[in-house]
Amino acid sequence: MSLSTSRPLPFNPALQLELPLLELELAEQTQSELLVLSAEPERMHPALPRLFARMARRRVAVHILHGPGQPGRTSPLAQAWQAGATVRTVVGLPYQILVRDRVVTYVAHPGLTSSERLERIANPLVATSVAGVFDTICRILNDKGNGTLDDDGQDEVLRALDDGLTDDRAAARLHLSKRTFARRVAGVMERLNANSRFQAGAEAVRRGWI
Repeated sequence: MSLSTSRPLPFNPALQLELPLLELELAEQTQSELLVLSAEPERMHPALPRLFARMARRRVAVHILHGPGQPGRTSPLAQAWQAGATVRTVVGLPYQILVRDRVVTYVAHPGLTSSERLERIANPLVATSVAGVFDTICRILNDKGNGTLDDDGQDEVLRALDDGLTDDRAAARLHLSKRTFARRVAGVMERLNANSRFQAGAEAVRRGWI
């Protein structure tokens, strides 16, 4: 049948990716940033947090927003957090979505558990739109905190100091302004009764905070 007489194919901008191919694609093609929204982290396939941790260790900026789940180091995302990913809790996330470098979006396939299959949407407009929502949620969380530190914020600041990041790089990692990051560092130093960042780091180690 010739092209001129064939029935038009339905438009489908997405491609389904099984988990092994998704892991390979993210590991090899992510250049600088991976955004993760996960409504239920306990339903996430265990391979994905391990992948997020590997990416964070090679200095990809991994930012994760997730719904309520197991706390702290018992969370499935703890290994990603320990590797340097930013991990924050948000109530009411409806989906699991990944955004690679604000260019490609991956959406969890409806009805499947453990993220066995995701839809890849290679549309920069979709990716930048989702990333914009992600950034807005982060700004709301920052404003809601009014510069005060909850436990998660404190851990993130201490880890940034322990990694030796400049204020610019640390602020970018945490989705904060440079001024807000400096204010949070000052809050940590006050809480630790420290006169310098080095002293704050040493005291945090002594207390087992990092």
